[in-house]
Amino acid sequence: MCRLLAYAAPHAVAVEELIGTEQCQTYRLMARLHDDGWGTAWIEDGSRGPVVRRRRTVRPGYDDDRLTQMMDRPRSRSRIFHLRMATDQMAVMKDNSHPFRADGMAFAHNGSIAPTAVLRAMVGPAALAKVTGTTDSELYFALIREGVAAGLPLTEAAALAVRRIRTAYPQVSLNSVTLSATEMVVVNSSREAQIPHWQVDDLPLHHDERYFTMRWRRLVDGSLVVASAGLDTAGWKELPHDSVTRVDLRTMAVSCEPLAMVSMGVGA
Repeated sequence: MCRLLAYAAPHAVAVEELIGTEQCQTYRLMARLHDDGWGTAWIEDGSRGPVVRRRRTVRPGYDDDRLTQMMDRPRSRSRIFHLRMATDQMAVMKDNSHPFRADGMAFAHNGSIAPTAVLRAMVGPAALAKVTGTTDSELYFALIREGVAAGLPLTEAAALAVRRIRTAYPQVSLNSVTLSATEMVVVNSSREAQIPHWQVDDLPLHHDERYFTMRWRRLVDGSLVVASAGLDTAGWKELPHDSVTRVDLRTMAVSCEPLAMVSMGVGA
């Protein structure tokens, strides 16, 4: 179980400029509970075009000055942050830390898909060959990558991956963010997911039946911020259940469709 924070903007910006210093501090403090590492992926614009970069570690975010620094620099047009709380005995090691990166994309997931044997069997050998860790989340990403490799647009590949996983795992959270050089795709699908049973009393905000709720905020300049529960999101909107939201990073056009309504093309 993890905490997600992501944004897309029409120009390079730091997340602190979008949500404020206090909100960034709140996010870092959530790493006291989600303390099995943190990671970030972002768009870097260069002379050869945009590329997806990534940094991750098993060090707890609340005790790592690099998380504070990465919330301010380098600025980017789009970025994902992830705080990890390992579940189902998944090892705490760098290869299991989010975001995962392969095939020019990065991916972060909030949820637990267990047991993993059925999920692993869904992934074809080419995508599986690039899986370096032992987590369910990286296998979920492999299914998305497989769809893209077959010719599906990223939104459709993400929707297809969710549909396939749901056939065997109807009660898991598949909330996720996928970032490519040209788009950010957010899946909100966790209606039947089981809420974690916490062993501590001093929980962050909304760590109750709203734990898997995903909310978004659109700023005046067109920037879009998405976050899982824990931040003060008064005035933010909830993402629709079982939906996929796409942000075109070139135009900042935003679309949101029910997962069941996303059309499938090549490879479906």
